[in-house]
Amino acid sequence: MDGLDRRKLLGLLTGAGVAGVTGGLAGCSSPGTSSERSGVSIGLLVPATGANKEVGADLELGFKLYLDLHDGKLGGRAVRIEMADEGETTKSGAAALEDLYKAQVLAVVGVANPDLLPAIRDRVEEAKVPLLAAHASPAEMPSAPYIWRTSYLTDEPALAIAHYLRRRLGNGSGKVSLITVPGTAGAELMLGFTSVYGNGAQEPITVKSGIKPATADYASYAGQIADKNPRAIFCNLPSSHITKFMAALKQAGLTPGSDVELYAPGSIAEGKALDELGEGARGLFTAMHYSADLNNLANHTFSSLFQAKFQRSPTAFAVAAYDAAAVLDQALTLAGDGTLSAPKVNTLLSSVGQVISPRGNWQFNQQRSPQQKWYLRKVEKDGPILSNVLISDLATLG
Repeated sequence: MDGLDRRKLLGLLTGAGVAGVTGGLAGCSSPGTSSERSGVSIGLLVPATGANKEVGADLELGFKLYLDLHDGKLGGRAVRIEMADEGETTKSGAAALEDLYKAQVLAVVGVANPDLLPAIRDRVEEAKVPLLAAHASPAEMPSAPYIWRTSYLTDEPALAIAHYLRRRLGNGSGKVSLITVPGTAGAELMLGFTSVYGNGAQEPITVKSGIKPATADYASYAGQIADKNPRAIFCNLPSSHITKFMAALKQAGLTPGSDVELYAPGSIAEGKALDELGEGARGLFTAMHYSADLNNLANHTFSSLFQAKFQRSPTAFAVAAYDAAAVLDQALTLAGDGTLSAPKVNTLLSSVGQVISPRGNWQFNQQRSPQQKWYLRKVEKDGPILSNVLISDLATLG
């Protein structure tokens, strides 16, 4: 712990920045008040099954790590976690949310499936229970008073990369090829990139639905891109497809890393997805709002604790859930010893100021999404381990 005692450690890991509060740390209130406060129930809506279960596991780990470091309390109040399996579909997610409402939770944290948020938006507003979405949120979904986002909007990886490449490639004059799989998220990414980069962004190529992750399947797409001779490529492809696409580009005479730079949203190289990419993805650049090797005190401590406890590097998903707990901690601290209700907690969330986070300091904007830095990372060896190596800042968005 770098010589830190527990009290100092907790102080470092807590996001302060709330007007009138000298620390967002549970247990920092005057002696005796913590024990006088009643406990609270917080719902964790995360997938234990389905395609997003790895994201769900990290969301759970991040939230619970914050509680572990704060004696199981938020705002000096003991926390009881109510778990609900989001599953893989919007139907299963909506049903799980209803289970949490029946348990009378004070707030809900989680949601790994971005498609679930628009599906439950009206229900969340009707229930008047704040939801802190800790994974990607659709950029086109209208903001809602009871939905807060502690992660990012789906078009922001594209916006961050487009700003960066625009500076690097002659104010948007250098040609950039775009390729994506079908779907709302892909459409938002492509639109976000072209809106910032301008005329140098070529018409996006949409991969046919159901393509198999084999090099031969990407030969025609790679050939189309090679014929255009771009200076960079922005791709929104599944993790299992990336190395096949990179190999197809090389066969088409456009070697990633030497002939062209390849960029992608950071989620495709996050957590176990990085293992899925493997050595063939070395040289791939990604944009994310967190990197495990960020050089700030909060991240040094958080990252070392996470690795010691779970024997692997933390992900942006874990950080977003960790920060959701920190935000609730600040809101409940502002509540003092008063009577709590879900609408009151939602009002107090509006008073949360700057969050001191492993990702770097951030705060909510008017749309209840993070105003935060984005970072450029590169899939590369860090010693013997394949890692997302931090390269530079990209942009501040939000």
